[in-house]
Amino acid sequence: MSIFDRLFRIGKANVNAAIDKIEDPVKIIDQVLRELDEDVEKVTAAVTSQMAVEKRFQRELSEAEELVARRDAQARQALSANNEDLAREALLDKKKQVEKRDQLQEGYDRAKSTADKLRTQLTELKSRVTEMKDQRNTLIAQAEAAKTQQKINHTMSGVGHNDVGATFNRMEEKIKRMHDEADAAYELANEDKSLDDKFAEALKDARTTAVDDELAALKAELDANK
Repeated sequence: MSIFDRLFRIGKANVNAAIDKIEDPVKIIDQVLRELDEDVEKVTAAVTSQMAVEKRFQRELSEAEELVARRDAQARQALSANNEDLAREALLDKKKQVEKRDQLQEGYDRAKSTADKLRTQLTELKSRVTEMKDQRNTLIAQAEAAKTQQKINHTMSGVGHNDVGATFNRMEEKIKRMHDEADAAYELANEDKSLDDKFAEALKDARTTAVDDELAALKAELDANK
């Protein structure tokens, strides 16, 4: 497993852990994404360094190829001038430069292969991180929905089975007792009234009724005279 895969798996695991714990998922997911961005920056720096190695090999290889071609041309030029010793010296150095060029070619091939692989993996990592960022709102919505569901379940499980339900029942019974006591007090109050009190109360009601009747008749008379 490459470092990129490990980084992505760690980030994904942290997001899942945040959702499982339901502990301020917005902050946790955003923190995970920030950490992944920092990891991408570090990996980008590593890839850049490897690409620099590739470029250095490429430059040195190009210089070696140019030197091999120049020594070959110098050897031909020396032979044309009948200077065999100088031609031999040019060919000897050409051989050394060919060996150096071949070594540089091997180094360049390895460096380029590594750099290409790292570039591909970095592109994949960036794509996955971008995908996680795109899923941020969905993940947060799922976490919030789970938190809300837990609250509802907790509340529903407690109704009628905990202190809240017991308190509600006690208040209901207390209200019933208050009604019963009020009714009982009314009955006792009426029982304690004397016969004179009852007659006085009845006559008071009768007088009130008579006044009401007279008032109604007066209103009718006034309306008829209009």
